[in-house]
Amino acid sequence: MKQTIILLACAFLFTSAAAQERTKSEVKRDFEKQYKQLLRSINEAETPEAIASVGESVIALENEYKPHREFLNGALFPDDFDTSIDKLKAQFVYSEQKIKAIGESAARIAALEQQVETLTAEVSKLSGENTALLAQLKQATAERDSLKKVVNTLRDNIAKRDKAIFALVDSLFMQYDKNVTPSGDVQKNQQAKLERSNVLSNIKSAAADNMEFLSSTLLSGSDVAKLYGEQRKFESNWNGVKNLIGNAYLSNKEKAREIPAIDTMIAEWRAKVDEAFWRSLNGLFTSAKLTVPAIGSGDNVHNILAKYIDEQITGAGAKSEQDPYDVYSAFNEIWTGELKPVWVPVMKESGLFTDANTADIDTKMQLWYAKVKPSNWLLYGLIALAVILAAALLYGRMKKPSAA
Repeated sequence: MKQTIILLACAFLFTSAAAQERTKSEVKRDFEKQYKQLLRSINEAETPEAIASVGESVIALENEYKPHREFLNGALFPDDFDTSIDKLKAQFVYSEQKIKAIGESAARIAALEQQVETLTAEVSKLSGENTALLAQLKQATAERDSLKKVVNTLRDNIAKRDKAIFALVDSLFMQYDKNVTPSGDVQKNQQAKLERSNVLSNIKSAAADNMEFLSSTLLSGSDVAKLYGEQRKFESNWNGVKNLIGNAYLSNKEKAREIPAIDTMIAEWRAKVDEAFWRSLNGLFTSAKLTVPAIGSGDNVHNILAKYIDEQITGAGAKSEQDPYDVYSAFNEIWTGELKPVWVPVMKESGLFTDANTADIDTKMQLWYAKVKPSNWLLYGLIALAVILAAALLYGRMKKPSAA
């Protein structure tokens, strides 16, 4: 009887242990299954709502199996319970940030698309206005005042259109990596956008309009100086985007050939504006009958002006057909009224002049003035002469009554 009781007790203990072991196996199995499902859900989530829902499930999983933490830390391999939960949370954070970034990128792309449409419309509008203004420029030769207003408006519109074109190009390529050559669908997408926006046609039209405008006989020296600066900006902008446009048209040989053609147009425009720039600059001095040596492309403008002033200072006392003070006044009027406010800023942008050069010329102008300004002795002499003449007149008037 005693042996039977012992056997029954052993059987009960064995049965209880087996039941307990089965329960732990199920805990381990269920955790691993739910872990894999959550990991897959995290990786497949595509919207903020979906990833938020998965995040709640991760917290629920951790809370559900916390009572079995000690068991699972020993049963799971290679990652224990704590490591598995940490991995889920880390993957959740990564996916959440990725979805957020994609959403922000989509919003940015939508904004850029809107900007492209706006700039395309602006370029078309300005191109139409410029065509009309060019026609007016040709027809209004008899009305010089009105024509000058047309010239100024046209110059401003051309500059605005040039700026809008490259703003449009920047918007078209802003959403792409500029350091990666496009291919496949990306390249086709870029080509389509370039075609819809007429980018190459607008750039060629802009260069042609600028060259035609440069031939106007009504341009002042300040107009030419500003056009010189605009040409340099346009060329710099073109050099900054032509490789991007070329990469977009790698599969379109016909369009790709337009890029070197535009290079040729811009080089021709540069040559014409350079010639007009130096001709107009030299004209400032020749029209004032100043013997400043002719300045051309490649010359050091500051050195030529500084040498001329130095020669005037050292030779100011020598005999000359022109009065030294008149020469100074004529040059000073050009320097303060034309060169400093209009020409120097343009030359600074192109690296032809510096702030130090400007300060040096200002200093030399002060020395020149000190050399040629009317002396106080001359002023005193003129005052004395006026006093003598006044006294003589007064004496003559007083003498007439006594003689009578």
